[in-house]
Amino acid sequence: MFNFKNNSNFIPRNYHHIFSLILLLIYYPLSIVFFKEIVVNPIDNLDHLVVYDHVIGNIINGNFDAIKYFLAGTLKWYYIEYIFHPTNLFHLILDDKQFYFTNKILEKLLSYFTFYILAKSISKNKFNNSISAIVYSSIINIENLYGLGMAMMPYFLYLLVKKKKLKLKHFFIIIFTGLNSSLVIDYLALLLLIPISILIKQSMRNINTILFYFASISISLFISSIPIIISLIEMGETHRVYFENKDMSSSLFNSLKSLSSTFSTKGIENIFPIPLFLLYFFILFTSISSRQKNLVMMSFFLILLYFSSLFINPFFKNIIFSNFLIFLQGFNFQRIDRSIPLIITILLTYNLKILDKSYLKQGIYFLSIFTVIILQAHMPLREVGKELFQNNLKPIKYNELKKDIENNISFFKIINFLTDKNNYKKNKLSLNLSSSNTFDNYYKFEVYGFIKSIVKEDRVMSIGLDPMVAVMNDIKVIDGYHTIYSMKYKKEFRKIIADELDANNDLKNYYDNWGNRVYAFYNDSNKLLINFKEAKIVGANYVISAFPIKNDNLELICQNCRDTKDVHLYKIL
Repeated sequence: MFNFKNNSNFIPRNYHHIFSLILLLIYYPLSIVFFKEIVVNPIDNLDHLVVYDHVIGNIINGNFDAIKYFLAGTLKWYYIEYIFHPTNLFHLILDDKQFYFTNKILEKLLSYFTFYILAKSISKNKFNNSISAIVYSSIINIENLYGLGMAMMPYFLYLLVKKKKLKLKHFFIIIFTGLNSSLVIDYLALLLLIPISILIKQSMRNINTILFYFASISISLFISSIPIIISLIEMGETHRVYFENKDMSSSLFNSLKSLSSTFSTKGIENIFPIPLFLLYFFILFTSISSRQKNLVMMSFFLILLYFSSLFINPFFKNIIFSNFLIFLQGFNFQRIDRSIPLIITILLTYNLKILDKSYLKQGIYFLSIFTVIILQAHMPLREVGKELFQNNLKPIKYNELKKDIENNISFFKIINFLTDKNNYKKNKLSLNLSSSNTFDNYYKFEVYGFIKSIVKEDRVMSIGLDPMVAVMNDIKVIDGYHTIYSMKYKKEFRKIIADELDANNDLKNYYDNWGNRVYAFYNDSNKLLINFKEAKIVGANYVISAFPIKNDNLELICQNCRDTKDVHLYKIL
């Protein structure tokens, strides 16, 4: 274990930020070392946010028709939730790739330094404050932040706790953050800062600060959400009306199932969160065991908040909004859990300040740094493992492993599988790594540029491939990943995949009760039940497929287009 007994010797004076930022940004050099490029988790990033940013960039630069790339042209540019964010002005000087990575790095740095400012108001120990700050930044950057809200939460809490009166610069920072945040995703967590500040201060003497903060963040968030308001008015019934429309008992069961999965040993992906879970448990244990009233109260508030986040969605959706205000069925009240990382790292800061028993303090130091390293290295190491197994396992055995991982079999069974020499090829171990989840590899600019030269302004539908890749290459589509669109379009697109949904209850429930992914879902590539005539009625003239298709309604244009494996183009007759 690291010796943190005297952290001033462990980290040279005034170098705590350098040490912290090296840990915080280790994700990037690690990716480059293995892949010569930066790997990206495609879920919600490459398959959604980046593509929307691409369209926003086109609009910012004057191409308002770029919104017509989406969903057969049924969306309008002012429907895009983040279109009014001031940070979009960076599109004027940055390309898509630069914009994405600049945002990601700035979010990490901003969340680190804002928490450091908050931590300084609690403790004077710079090393301890840096540890807390990198833990907070690492936790919140696991997921997409959708703006500046979560990154700025520590600073707003600092204002609520320490400032009796807000200055003009504080109003500017709050309003600017609100204009660059999401009402749907961030608002509830930003409001929870008020009771959290009261727990820390044990008083409400700064009522003026609270009121001005509430007004500033609320007004700016509602301004930034004008596109959502307009789209709800113009669309009428959106696809979110029946968002997860299950009965109360079913919703509660799914919430409990989600809770139990936290403690599951099944699936290799459940191994990576273990250090974070242990850190959470350790912090809660030491906080509840302390004699500090505010720590005990915050700990129980955190527990209450966690369980509330599990049950609040079914309560509001199935009871409050079942017969009136139906459009709020799509509002995710579970977003209150976005304040959990802030509370847990505040408790961490207090624990590092007050703990006298060195072995407990040593344990928290070790767990904190180890957790940060795991969180930062998770994605690159996962990609390294995937590439090594794909290159060196026998094809049949690799497919078996994929199915086992998808079915969440026990981690220990996966280890036994990987340690069996009979599952590997006889030739020399291949260390040639090339991830498909890098910016350029994911979007396949060369082959899709070739497809664009063929389809021109016609629309396409993708099968077995991410349809948003086509949009990223300025190809018009009828499918994609969208958080809000009309129920009318959802029903029209459903006719294309109706037979596939009827053959698979899981797919049916996913599309009918969720529907964000408007995809050409299928069950068996050799027995497609997709209705290509309906696809043409919706607006598609071409199909891009990951596999060969034999269908009387399709004409092959190119197989393995541009010598790219598993990209085939068909014209709908």
